[in-house]
Amino acid sequence: MLLYICIAVGAFFILFWCAQLIFFRLHMNWTNRIIPSDEQDENVGVSIIHPIKDLDFELEKNLESWFRQNYTGPVQHIFSFQDPDDPAIPVVRSVIEAHPSVDCEIIVNPVMPGLNGKSSNMVNGMKHAKYDIVLFGDSDVRVKQDFILKMVRPLRDEKVGMTTCGQVNMGGTDFWTRFFTFVQNSETDFIWAFLTKLGVDVGATGAAFAMRKKLLTEVGGLEAFGSSLLEDLHLGNTLYKMGYKLILGPFIECHVQKLGREKSFNYAKRLSVGIKTHIAVELPTFILMVFWYWILFLLGFIFADPVVVYLSFVFMALRVVQGMIMRVLTKNKVMLTDVIIPLFFDLFAAFYLIFASKNPCVTWRGIKYSVKNGGYIEETYEEDDLKVDEKGLNV
Repeated sequence: MLLYICIAVGAFFILFWCAQLIFFRLHMNWTNRIIPSDEQDENVGVSIIHPIKDLDFELEKNLESWFRQNYTGPVQHIFSFQDPDDPAIPVVRSVIEAHPSVDCEIIVNPVMPGLNGKSSNMVNGMKHAKYDIVLFGDSDVRVKQDFILKMVRPLRDEKVGMTTCGQVNMGGTDFWTRFFTFVQNSETDFIWAFLTKLGVDVGATGAAFAMRKKLLTEVGGLEAFGSSLLEDLHLGNTLYKMGYKLILGPFIECHVQKLGREKSFNYAKRLSVGIKTHIAVELPTFILMVFWYWILFLLGFIFADPVVVYLSFVFMALRVVQGMIMRVLTKNKVMLTDVIIPLFFDLFAAFYLIFASKNPCVTWRGIKYSVKNGGYIEETYEEDDLKVDEKGLNV
């Protein structure tokens, strides 16, 4: 009986893995298919708010992609900072000077009490937004030339509350950088984006999203969500509960060079406390998604069933193959470390989902947060030992 159950479970999740790969390929094809903007967009203005802190890798290239859009409507860019001496400000200024005809401004405001750094930047940016549609975009992402169009057009439907999209992480050769990109791609592009496309309530991602200003005001503004490190997840859940649809926008690119182990751990902390609070009902499902073949291995060992143990090894091998295909689809090189990373990620994710501390400290973008259950901020302070060198690499 145990063997038959293992075969049935394995067949189900292998089909799920295949569906993830097919979805990603099809959605990436749509992302790469450039749609021209025309007269229907001419009267639809968009305010783009860029919350920025410190230098991201290839920041200038990232910003240039936002300026090279085919959108025919009026566009406003607001670059929101926390520190007047932020090393990214000169880079932003140089890009703005290269595009004198574009409506841009740089604003600097300290972090608002009770909010995380990014939310504070976005709230301050909202005060300068001219248009009825606001689009938020992180500084570490690069977009296609029709990105604004694909994010804005769905919002004409009053039933749509938000357009949101996942980022595809690329680059890096050392283990921890590649592990981080695998973690983000697996969680964001192959799980979150896939489930969002199916209409499942798994919140939103904050790398880039767009909303009507009126609706954002109705839900209390970003201030209502910025007291959590998971403001995007919380905001998406709220819109789902109000009966709005979340539309999956195009994939965006995030190019990296070298990231430390601690960033992977802090990302896992943010994610796990968010899932436990905002998607608690689906928590067992998330654990099964990443841990199912390890469970079969443990059952085979406990019941001394060598066939089940061997079968779990087959599933592990297939998981490694899927992980390598994921690397290829996300335009990452396949390396020897990719043999172990998928299996390590699944153990790592399950551990954090089950055993995440109730009151962890999470360091993000040079700010250390003491957070309580649900990722809500208790205390905030600068991390003096986190520096950014002249190349924009976290060290």
